[in-house]
Amino acid sequence: MLGLLPFCPFAAAIALTLHYLTSPPCSVFFLGGSVEFPNLSFSSELADSTSPQFRLQVQALNHYFTELHASSPWSSYYLRSGITAFSEGVEGLNVFYWSKFSAPDNVAMEIQRSSPERLQRRLPGTNKVVRDSRNEQNYYMEQDDDLLHLLGLDPDDFESEEKSDKNKNPNSIQSGKWQLGFQVMSFDLYAKYGNNRTLSLVSPKKPYYQWRLRVPSGHVVRLVILTLHGATPGSCTAHKLSAYDFLLPLQNKIIARWCGLPISGSSPVMKLTSSGNVMLVTFSFSRQRDGAIFKAYFQAIPKAGCGGSISSWNGSISSPYYPSYYPPNIDCTWTLRVPLPGYLISMTIVTMDIQDSPSSDGCEKDWLDIGGVKLCNPVSDSNKKRVYSSPLSLHFHSDESLTHKGFYLLYRAFSPEGTCPRQFRCGDGRCIPLRKVCDGVKDCSDGRDEAKCSTCQPGEVLCGNGQCKPQGSQCVTQSVCADSSEEGTCGGKCYHVCPNKVCLPKSSVCDGILDCKDRSDELNCTRSYLKGCSSSSYKCANGKCVSKSNPECDGVKDCYDGSDELRCGCGTRPRKRTKIVGGTDAVAGSWPWQVSLQMDRYGHVCGATLVSNRWLISAAHCFQDSDAIKYSDARAWRAYMGMRVMTTGSHGAAIRLIRRILLHPQYDQFTSDYDIALLELSAPVFFNDLVQPVCIPASSHTFTTGTSCYVTGWGVLMEDGELASRLQEASVKIINRNTCNKLYDDAVTPRMLCAGNLQGGVDACQGDSGGPLVCLERGKRWFLAGIVSWGEGCARLNRPGVYTQVVKFTDWIHQQTKGQV
Repeated sequence: MLGLLPFCPFAAAIALTLHYLTSPPCSVFFLGGSVEFPNLSFSSELADSTSPQFRLQVQALNHYFTELHASSPWSSYYLRSGITAFSEGVEGLNVFYWSKFSAPDNVAMEIQRSSPERLQRRLPGTNKVVRDSRNEQNYYMEQDDDLLHLLGLDPDDFESEEKSDKNKNPNSIQSGKWQLGFQVMSFDLYAKYGNNRTLSLVSPKKPYYQWRLRVPSGHVVRLVILTLHGATPGSCTAHKLSAYDFLLPLQNKIIARWCGLPISGSSPVMKLTSSGNVMLVTFSFSRQRDGAIFKAYFQAIPKAGCGGSISSWNGSISSPYYPSYYPPNIDCTWTLRVPLPGYLISMTIVTMDIQDSPSSDGCEKDWLDIGGVKLCNPVSDSNKKRVYSSPLSLHFHSDESLTHKGFYLLYRAFSPEGTCPRQFRCGDGRCIPLRKVCDGVKDCSDGRDEAKCSTCQPGEVLCGNGQCKPQGSQCVTQSVCADSSEEGTCGGKCYHVCPNKVCLPKSSVCDGILDCKDRSDELNCTRSYLKGCSSSSYKCANGKCVSKSNPECDGVKDCYDGSDELRCGCGTRPRKRTKIVGGTDAVAGSWPWQVSLQMDRYGHVCGATLVSNRWLISAAHCFQDSDAIKYSDARAWRAYMGMRVMTTGSHGAAIRLIRRILLHPQYDQFTSDYDIALLELSAPVFFNDLVQPVCIPASSHTFTTGTSCYVTGWGVLMEDGELASRLQEASVKIINRNTCNKLYDDAVTPRMLCAGNLQGGVDACQGDSGGPLVCLERGKRWFLAGIVSWGEGCARLNRPGVYTQVVKFTDWIHQQTKGQV
């Protein structure tokens, strides 16, 4: 009983004498916490601890802590509290504070384990509950000198303190030895969305520094550490940089701690992300060592959701904000399904950096659960590829302390009997195109391609990719299904039906243009039926044909009416004087038709190409909605033209809103066929040295195999890397389609073009999508040959980039833009 005396220093003398040897000694400890007051609001003045507003707000909140601890079972052990900082809360004002206690060890353990709810007792003599606050949390504060110095307290504050001290200063918040500036220099910084704020430390004069970082509610803090010198190698005793997911230096809130070798250079030491809208950064160093240099910046980024349901043939899944460190206190769950039954999921682990210690066998703090198996340590090469059934559940968890770079996974669906990439495998081993699955025709001898197919509603027709379309779309010249499968019953209504079931009107037969893959629409045509030019001839405006290869805009008048040299104000580079993976920085004005398509919250997303003063061309897959983001909304996009450096703002770039997005009606997201989109600008753009349109090739234009062309963009510089800050350019060669199809198992359709280096090393990558592949022609003008579409990985051996072949869409472009392009 005497071990539970309300406080130790004033125990009765007799009891002290009788139980001296058995009475538990008292120890001093601190709790740190935060509480949000929805009836109060944050202002910039409250970020400054020396301001009158800060002091007034502290005095106004004194009663809260008095009532909080006076009404708890441990009130007799409570000594005093201090408020260290304020920040913007979810609904009001967030207050960060510490409380000091002195109690026997067994009582101290009980207090340390208590939750905020247990501390909030009814006020003495009333039925009123102290409940004018919410989102409260508190934590035990580890005993170390750094903690006390950073709070402005002396280490001797951990010595026993008589309860009478509390009576000497009834308004003890902000009193006593708690004085900022004692041995620590503090900075309070706030960053709005879109602004970077700098942190720097050169030739420090004090042993402790701290930066309290704040961003608006609904955002998180991203801290990018650029240089760090003066950290003691392999030791955290003298020099250390710490980042906390809180505005108090709590050990269990450390996101990262750096004590290793001094590092500087162009690439950041690390990128950290908070779970909320605050972060504390501290730096301590030995007085005997001078010249510590620390440089960083932080920014507000929108708080992103994670997880969701995914149905796709291939793609990637990564930890939140990858490749930045993931935030603490995260739980994400993904459910991954393949689009058609009978397929398995092949998962490749590209990056796995989660666990604190690679030597640890268990995954207790942070982990990724894939199909019921927890992973956290780096994975050996032999275990990086795994196979799962569909659907597959993934769950990522991080606790509230140390974080790491996270994980990056690539997945693809495949037939369980073998490899039929982008194809369906029959029971007899034969591969058939995906468009023939669920098209109503049994292409497999065992009929498995039609075995598990959903049926469409009355008045709808089932397309080959499993989608249902309105029946009224059948038997028209412009097919609505991506594979034209709905034209299969149109034989009686069409003038000619191709073997792949494309329905052609009479005007498309014997017109000199090949519409059927087997050329059947142009076979057995007598001279009297022959209209127009052959597919390899250029058609002049007056209907005459020119057999010369690529005559347009070459500086020579080949058409009698001169139409081959009209509309040639394109493809020039006025400023040209003399990452893309494996590429180099582009010179300003080198590629004046390059466009960056950006979204307000996410920055650069895709590339595009300027083809007239009102129109851009990009890839259709850039505008496919995800669970969280509506990419198809034209209002969400901005087009930046004439820009080279991504990190320095617009700097003279022409910026336009997007009026509308036109996707090709036959675009197939499963096969990437017809991967093209037109974007109409909200207002015309004016051409200058940095902004010029590229030339669109005629439908007869040929880009010869082996021709060296250029691909440009701001995409990632390596497969799991970061976006380039400067526009990258890389020279790639046109690759024969038959050769490319052998490498990609016949996944390259006639509307696709391959370019790259079969040895690898040079390629487009994520973020380059929708951007241009351009080739220089005889007239010294640049023509748009392709649109960055897809590929397996980036710059891999025998995996060249696959582009949308623009010449296949020349007529569609002219039709949609009403001749403006």
